Amino acid sequence: MTEFEHGNEEDWEGRPSKSQRKRDMVALQKLGESLIELAPEQLGRLDLHEDLVEAIRFFHTLKDKEAKRRQQQFIGTVMRKIDPVPLREALDELDQLRFQQAEAFHQIEIWRDALVDGDGDVMTELVGRFGLDPQQLRQLAKQAAAEKAAGKPAKNGRALFRLLRQSFEREQAED
Repeated sequence: MTEFEHGNEEDWEGRPSKSQRKRDMVALQKLGESLIELAPEQLGRLDLHEDLVEAIRFFHTLKDKEAKRRQQQFIGTVMRKIDPVPLREALDELDQLRFQQAEAFHQIEIWRDALVDGDGDVMTELVGRFGLDPQQLRQLAKQAAAEKAAGKPAKNGRALFRLLRQSFEREQAED
């Protein structure tokens, strides 16, 4: 009889099951896939082990689907050598930042559309909030509305959006 058949549980106690170890490896591989999707500058902001950075860079040089799959598995293997908790936290922060940027972008679009539609309350709010020149804002909004009505490209609409975005970013930087 082997030790296992004798039921020597002391050797197995506290050790994760094979299924749990496999789930953990798959989770690390998925975390590696999240890293692969990041832009190089985002990847550079994370404090990653050099082996992992090199494996991710190599992945992006591959063309063959099977080679990419094998490299993803290798990245998962490299991930086992590092603590995934700080990495997950950093990725969560990046996701939160992207979400905030998308919300800000959406809000700026709402302001621009309201200005183009001639909403005087929004005009007053933005002039007060950002200290914008009301004449410049009114002129850009009027020209953007004319472009929209004529079905022309929204050159002034984009200029209005840029002005609002720069003002919003300046406000965020000051806070």
